Amino acid sequence: MSDMIRVLIIDEHPAVSEALVARLGAVPHIEVVATASSFEDGLLQVRAWQPQVVILELKGRSRYGLDPIGAISRTLSGRPVGVIILTSYRDDIERAIALQAGAQRYLLKNIDSAQLIAEIEAVATAVHEQSLT
Repeated sequence: MSDMIRVLIIDEHPAVSEALVARLGAVPHIEVVATASSFEDGLLQVRAWQPQVVILELKGRSRYGLDPIGAISRTLSGRPVGVIILTSYRDDIERAIALQAGAQRYLLKNIDSAQLIAEIEAVATAVHEQSLT
């Protein structure tokens, strides 16, 4: 696996994206390549940057409804990408749908930085291993 993990953040709240960029900016092997405040812009950024991990808030408005994970995968034409859902509050139905659709993690935004970094690393490792098969 490449030493640098490329991460893209999609969240309609700029303050959340900025906080995540600050939290992850202190980690030398994680690079936040882009942020997007809408899912549609996020898809453009996914195509442009081809991140290994996308951190996504599902509760924003999008024409993709409950299939944003599939839309991300289709954008990369089958190239593996890890999707971490980072949400303000737990929704068991949303969680089940997201995981069934291919998200690797469903996490709450109040996660501490060390655990978030560990989750990003684990997802990036899984994506790398998937790309080898």
